[in-house]
Amino acid sequence: MAINPDGGLNVLPVVGIKIKSKVPGVMITQYVEELPEGKTTPDFTRKPIALTIQEGKLAVFKARIVGEPTPTVTWSRANGEMNFKPGVCEQKYDPAGKENTLEFPKVTPEDGDTYKCFAANEFGRAVCTVVLNVIAVNIIRN
Repeated sequence: MAINPDGGLNVLPVVGIKIKSKVPGVMITQYVEELPEGKTTPDFTRKPIALTIQEGKLAVFKARIVGEPTPTVTWSRANGEMNFKPGVCEQKYDPAGKENTLEFPKVTPEDGDTYKCFAANEFGRAVCTVVLNVIAVNIIRN
């Protein structure tokens, strides 16, 4: 929505225009037919890469995202709910490196799944998918 000169709200028409990202595997949907000057849909300049990690180790997905206004970043998983808890699964933003991360400090076999990273602002949404494979460790004691 935008504010008219007379103070009223101008509801921009919502459309679903597919935009090509410079990064392969990123899907962008633009919500308006024409972007206002200086505004952009979200996009990934670096998307997270698939990981195969041993159980108990640190797993980190990293993404760099651009857009104006600054997009809101969220994560989801294909099977089940996200379990955002310190020490279990943490979503973070590093302003110095401008990186959004999803961290599993001590990954478990149950964390293995397909994850989606969403970046959205009022003009559109960018989505990419990434897989986390966890290698279970079988400890045999005498």
